[in-house]
Amino acid sequence: MRRVSIFSFFLAALLLVASGMVTAKDTAHKYVGAKKCKTCHKANFKSWSETGHAKAYDLLSDDEKKKPECTKCHITGTTAKGVLLEGVQCEACHGPGSAYKSPKIMSKKKWKADPKKHEQMAIDAGLILPTEETCVRCHTKEGNANFKEFKFEERKLKVHPKEDGAKK
Repeated sequence: MRRVSIFSFFLAALLLVASGMVTAKDTAHKYVGAKKCKTCHKANFKSWSETGHAKAYDLLSDDEKKKPECTKCHITGTTAKGVLLEGVQCEACHGPGSAYKSPKIMSKKKWKADPKKHEQMAIDAGLILPTEETCVRCHTKEGNANFKEFKFEERKLKVHPKEDGAKK
């Protein structure tokens, strides 16, 4: 059983690095999963859970779930404990959160007192502030049989209609 978890972790990491979904810098950090993000970002979690991103893995057929060209955009990665993070969870766009989820960084009170400092601390700890380039790694015509026209300014509001900040 443990071999399968370790294998799954390395396979997911390899797929994400090979696909360009994460960089070598990202692999130093570990995925924690959207449920950890929900602890502080309740409104964002709720809005995300109603999007196609949350259900992206479920949209794949059983055959597609075995294809790296499909899973590279329909799974987020694997946690350090070997849990496969199905769908396009927070960290698929914001980077693995093991370091930046720290209360020393993600404290609402501290962030409010010095937002630039804490944003930079989060970035230094692996947080990615998604841009259009982040999105078009998956939202692209190339190799995507189900491509729909992608308009970043419109679509980003469907993922983050409201920023709630940390709820600590």
